[in-house]
This record gives sequence, structure tokens and C-alpha cells, in this order.
Amino acid sequence: MEIGVFNGENAREMVEAAAEKQPREEVEYYGFDFFDGHSYQEVERKLKRTGCKFRLFKGDTMVTLREAVKELPKMDLIFIDGGKSYREAKNDWENAKTLMHDETGVFVHNYDFSGVNRMVNSIPRDEYQVEIVHPRSEGPTALVRRSSRIGEAGKKEV
Repeated sequence: MEIGVFNGENAREMVEAAAEKQPREEVEYYGFDFFDGHSYQEVERKLKRTGCKFRLFKGDTMVTLREAVKELPKMDLIFIDGGKSYREAKNDWENAKTLMHDETGVFVHNYDFSGVNRMVNSIPRDEYQVEIVHPRSEGPTALVRRSSRIGEAGKKEV
């Protein structure tokens, strides 16, 4: 799942990477963006060429993400590159974390933006491992994983 799709190039690369481990037709991609201008059709065209299953959600994630997470499956990988304000970043994180399983990796792009930085720094370290990574040609990015299994009631399982 990707929050903040832009032109779909990252989406295509995510699908290609997933297709190295499983058949393309089994790869599922979910993308959220305003899709201003022609980007919706551009992203759709790129994803169709990959052969994956995909669904694009157009609009403000303050609304679309909150509704979509009720129906979406647990995700293996989530890439958050949406709004940069604390409010937007917090919304994206709070909704995305509901789709995590024990092995999910959540990448939060633009850690160097103050709103994103504040949100990442507010993630409880007793529940999540947070590592700041520095991918080539990108700014600092947070990688978030569950630090232990969390039960349905929100309590750590032993």
C-alpha cells in the first residue's frame, strides 16, 4: 500500500520488487492520492502493465483512508509519503497501522519535514521499532515495525 502515489513510478517499482518473490498476478497494490491532473490515468496505465491486481483511491486521505482501511487486508509493506503536516502524517499513520501484521514494514518518507518528524517521534517505542534509514537519492525515511506481537485488546502477547 502506498499513501501519496504521485506519478506511479514508486508504485511500479514496488510491484516489480514484489513480483520477484511471487507471481505478478498475486501481487496486490493499493494506492491513495489526490491524483491531480493526469496522474490517475498515468498511474493506472503503469500498474496495468505490471500485471498486478490494484486499486486506486482518489481524494484526501483524511477521508478516503479512514473508510478504506475497514475493508482492506493486512499489508506486507506500507509506504507513507502523503501530507507533510503533523495532522496529515498522524492520520496516515493511525490508519495504516491498523493494517499491519507482525511482519509488516512501514516506511515513512520525508522524516526531515517537521510534521512528519513529530509524528514519527510520537510512535510508542514499547510497541514499535523505529529506525531512520537513508536510502540513496532520498532523504531520511523512518522504517517502523512492530516490536512484539500485540493482541486484539492492544496488550502484548508473550
